[in-house]
Amino acid sequence: MVEFSDLYKEIQNYGISLYQYNVGEVKSATIELNKRYGIFIDITRFPSLAETKRALAHETGHCATGCTHKVSSSIDLVAKHEYKANQWAVKHFLPFERLQEAMQEGYTEPWQLAEYFDVPETAIKWALHYYIENCGMSFSMK
Repeated sequence: MVEFSDLYKEIQNYGISLYQYNVGEVKSATIELNKRYGIFIDITRFPSLAETKRALAHETGHCATGCTHKVSSSIDLVAKHEYKANQWAVKHFLPFERLQEAMQEGYTEPWQLAEYFDVPETAIKWALHYYIENCGMSFSMK
């Protein structure tokens, strides 16, 4: 299970400032200024706690990897930074070994894994795709 306390520990470890703030069109954003990071999140706009946790993990990934960009950045750069933030979040909060253990306990469908880890199904699907397609790992049951 992905716990808020684990997310907050990571945020503190990186010295990130966290603000409850209406960011406008987006629900959350990361800002870097002079090598210091702030995460701005409007928790009232997320439909569930699981979605809020996913967003916090993702935004923390931007800070941890240093992958922030100007609003006017190219679509290619933005996509690269979004990928790296997701990759960091998955490696830290949905590591391959924990997913594999959950599957061995019988949680084999993405919706089951989402409930088990208390994250959105989209986060599970992204993690599975990442580990299988990008890392060449296998979740085969032995």
